[in-house]
Amino acid sequence: MKKFIVIGLGNFGLNIAQTLIENDCEVLGMDIDRDVVQKAKDFISHAIIGDASNKEVLESLAIRDFDGAIISIGQDMAPSILIALYIKEIGIPRIIVRAVSEDHGKILKMIGVSDVVFPEKDMAIRVANKLASKNAMDYLPLSSEHGIIEVTPPKSFIGKNLRELQISTRFNCQVIGLKYPTDDNAALDLNDKNYTIKIAPTATDVITEKSIMIVIGRHDDIDKIQALQ
Repeated sequence: MKKFIVIGLGNFGLNIAQTLIENDCEVLGMDIDRDVVQKAKDFISHAIIGDASNKEVLESLAIRDFDGAIISIGQDMAPSILIALYIKEIGIPRIIVRAVSEDHGKILKMIGVSDVVFPEKDMAIRVANKLASKNAMDYLPLSSEHGIIEVTPPKSFIGKNLRELQISTRFNCQVIGLKYPTDDNAALDLNDKNYTIKIAPTATDVITEKSIMIVIGRHDDIDKIQALQ
């Protein structure tokens, strides 16, 4: 079982802690605010009060053999930088830090943080690209030029299988998954629980009227599919 420490139990940190637990990981949550910790105990099994920017406090915890640390402590850069440095000195191999600015992120990278995340920026980009893309149901950026996009199929695709459509040849994209509604009402509610997902579909899989294609490729190439009628 993988073990993680999550420092800062606001919305971002708490959601990460819950998701890790749902994926059968052991999580130690930590926050300086007593009320926040008390609330977190309703969602995660191990939550403690403590100031992680105090090196002695961190060193007193048995976290040397943990697989990773997630640091998300608000808008003040200095404490998160100190905590990341102390965690690195303790020897935890992977450190993920929520950054509040580009300069904050640069400093974190300089001290050896494994992953710097900008949740608000990343979500804003994802939503904007989703809104800007015709017929896009969801969007996951891979680079400035590439992404994974959930696309409602053009009418000309309906009733044809992937072999007939020749999407990789015609559009330089790849269909890596298909989502099919579990019932007629699923199309009105795009929650994943209302769809069955087939990853790596075969050439004989058929595009149906209410199905959703999961496409990977260059943005410009995917746009060509979305422009079809």
